[in-house]
Amino acid sequence: MKLEEPSYFWYAIYTKPNRERKILENLKEQNLTCYLPLQKSLRIWSDRKKWIEAPLFKSYVFVKVSYKEFFNVLSIPGVIRYVSFGGKAQAIPEKQIEDIKIFVEQDKTKIAITKENIAPGTKAEVLYGALKGVRGEVVKFNGKFRILIRIPMMGYCLHANISKDEIKILKPEKQSDELKKRTLPKKSIAKTSVRL
Repeated sequence: MKLEEPSYFWYAIYTKPNRERKILENLKEQNLTCYLPLQKSLRIWSDRKKWIEAPLFKSYVFVKVSYKEFFNVLSIPGVIRYVSFGGKAQAIPEKQIEDIKIFVEQDKTKIAITKENIAPGTKAEVLYGALKGVRGEVVKFNGKFRILIRIPMMGYCLHANISKDEIKILKPEKQSDELKKRTLPKKSIAKTSVRL
């Protein structure tokens, strides 16, 4: 009988403050696929200016694991828990991680991160420019159109200004059965996860 290969999914892990980079190093040492979005910002002191990179989502790191590595991640110093709802760690779609990477890697596109409850908009895909390929929602925000990516399990939204000419409106889609299955049994992580 042939054993099935384990399935790997992205998850967000909640960390102690200012431990994101060290946790990222530890995950890499264990040969795990991981991602820490960083954002450049200009810090100004009285005598100098300096560009620094800081985590886009403070106290969060993304990791791609199967059931085999799932609990090993929780033993890394500084890791508090997986982001979860109802006692289940919530998987993040691969496309959403790819879109976050595209957002973050664009130096010329100013992106914003917010925890505001922005009203849902029309689903769209960017066809041209620096954010080409990103799928999200089009919303009008402060009089400008923006492409918005929601990360509901973390309570964040990423958004950037966009021209209506750069997008294609998408048809509504149903949540796939595959995404619904991307949670681990409630019983297995009930002690390690708390709703944010």
